[in-house]
Amino acid sequence: MIKRHPQKTPFLMRLAFILMLISGPFLTDKAHAQEGWQFSPYLRIDAGYSNTVDNTGTLSDATNTYAVDMFPHTGGRFQAGFGAKLSEFLRTDLTVSYRDNLARANTVRFPSGTEFAAQDGLHDVSNTTTLLNLYVDPLTAVGIDTGAFSPYLQGGIGWARNSMKSMKFSSAAVEGATHHDVAWQIGAGLNYGLTDQWKIDISYRFLDMGQARGSKDYINGVTPNRLRHETRFDVQAHEVLFGLQYQF
Repeated sequence: MIKRHPQKTPFLMRLAFILMLISGPFLTDKAHAQEGWQFSPYLRIDAGYSNTVDNTGTLSDATNTYAVDMFPHTGGRFQAGFGAKLSEFLRTDLTVSYRDNLARANTVRFPSGTEFAAQDGLHDVSNTTTLLNLYVDPLTAVGIDTGAFSPYLQGGIGWARNSMKSMKFSSAAVEGATHHDVAWQIGAGLNYGLTDQWKIDISYRFLDMGQARGSKDYINGVTPNRLRHETRFDVQAHEVLFGLQYQF
């Protein structure tokens, strides 16, 4: 008598069918995710108007704390970066921007109210800011077709390098320094597609660049001294940028 072995094929077929039923929803979700998400890199360059927010700084020696009246300036902000479009309503990029002449010291005020005007250097501040930004088009996100226009909200966080020059008086000088701090921005803008690759962009942002700080070293006459508390003041600006983007 020939002994027959049990057939394994039907069991394997049933197992494969069960696995297909279990994995089907996950495969479908993955397919939908691939349809909704993308990675389209782009380059950008921007230039615009920057208006520094008025702030008052302080410095302290061994006996007194002095108010440093910082005179805000308007100037140009220049920016370049690269990023990626992640979906029809979401994109991100990394930008590096530069502006000089952000602010300068007008006077140093004693606790008694006596003021001394700086004569040279004036603690001029320049800034380089590196930001990781995120942009969301809320209209496209809820299914509203805006055509070639893409209005968006933006936010970003990163790093600021604030360089302060020396501040000189008739018989004294306070040395400048470079300070690194956290930077962040928030704003809104409008992106318009000229073609599938070329886009123009206009945006407003409030940019916080942390603090600018001087050195604790100063010279009184010809004698080197050390401050108890170096010159410090917040660096913030309202900025409007115009840009051009190329999407690959």
